[in-house]
Order: sequence, then C-alpha cells, then structure tokens
Amino acid sequence: MRTWIKTFLLIFFIPCSGLKAQCYFPDRAGTTLEYVRKYVKDGKFCWRHMLTVTGVEDVDGKRKVTTSSRFLKVNGKPLYDSDVLETVYVDDEGNVHGDVGESLASYIKARVGVNATGTGDFSALPYDMQPGDTLPTVTAKVKVGPLTYTVRVHDRKVLREETISLPGGTFKCMVVKERRDESGPGYHREVITDTWYCPGIGYARHDTYRKGKVETSEILYSVKR
Repeated sequence: MRTWIKTFLLIFFIPCSGLKAQCYFPDRAGTTLEYVRKYVKDGKFCWRHMLTVTGVEDVDGKRKVTTSSRFLKVNGKPLYDSDVLETVYVDDEGNVHGDVGESLASYIKARVGVNATGTGDFSALPYDMQPGDTLPTVTAKVKVGPLTYTVRVHDRKVLREETISLPGGTFKCMVVKERRDESGPGYHREVITDTWYCPGIGYARHDTYRKGKVETSEILYSVKR
C-alpha cells in the first residue's frame, strides 16, 4: 500500500507551457519525460518512469492535459500491469488544478487492478509562485473495497529558486518542500519531500526524506517533444 501511494503523489504533485504564462506541467501533446529513481544510500535502482502527454484540449475555458505514466524495472519490463493515467486542468493564467482523490483512485486501479473511489480537494500549483510562498494544503481520501485511506499534503513551502544540471538538461526551478501524511487501516507513513519544479516541464528532480535523511532521488534523464 505504501509504495503505490508514494508513487502516485510524485506523479500528481508536479507542476506547463501555459496559456498566458508558463505553468509547472508539460502541456505539449506527444512530449515524453524520462526519469530514473534510485536509493541515495547505495545507488540501488528503483524504477524508470516514462511520462507521456497523450492529449491536450480546451474544456470550458481551461486546458485539459492528459498524461500516461509507465514504470519500468531495471530490465526494462513493466513494473505494473498497466500505465497510470492522469488529468489536470490549467486555467488561463497558467495555474494547475487537479482532483487528487479521483486521480489517486485511477492510480490504484492501474497499480493493483481493483476499483477505487476517491474524493477530496483540488490541488493548486500557481504559475507565479515565489520563494517564501505557502501553497494550499491538500487532503484526499480513497476507498478500496471496505478500506479507506487518507493522504494529506501540508506545510507546502516554496524554498528558493535554483538552476540545476541533470542528464536531461539544465533547468531553472522553484524548489518546494512538502510534508505528507498517509494513513489507513494498519498503515501510517510520514514523508518529507523536496521537489524542483520547472516551467513547461513539471518536476525535474524529486527527493524523499526519512528520519531527516534523503532516502530516494528521482531525476529527469531526457525530454522528447
């Protein structure tokens, strides 16, 4: 349970070349972003993440962006039985909005092959976020059979602006720190994350912390448009 919740949150809480201004999510159909996640302590491979923008359309004055994520093992075979599908909406200023509960439910179905129902807040990623800003708290619940799990992402703070060089290129980013609480029957997990968000790309790097130390790091290896 803990692995698929953590993976979903990585996908969903990422910021696009927007309508009036650039926003923090890829919004060009056909774009594919390749990431690799590893454990920091020993460099062990976690997965290769291929995120593709499968559709972009205007809906009720907003831009609807659909993506498909495929996770691969070190041998190149799929980690999950199917791809993870996500949808976000971008308003005319470039702010990103997404139904976290609904998207978490779709992720669980792809990951474990069971139907789930999600409810909760819409996430918000402002196009104009600046160091010192605090982003809105997001809470979502997902029901899997008789079980209900809750995810709360809070203390979302924009730390700094930073330019980083990765295998996928050099990116000017905003770094955001978040605290994430995941809970359900027989399960509780608290995680701190740092994420480097780049306009038109989404996240370029994503680090997770456990007990004050970096546990994993996922970085952008390539961008194909």
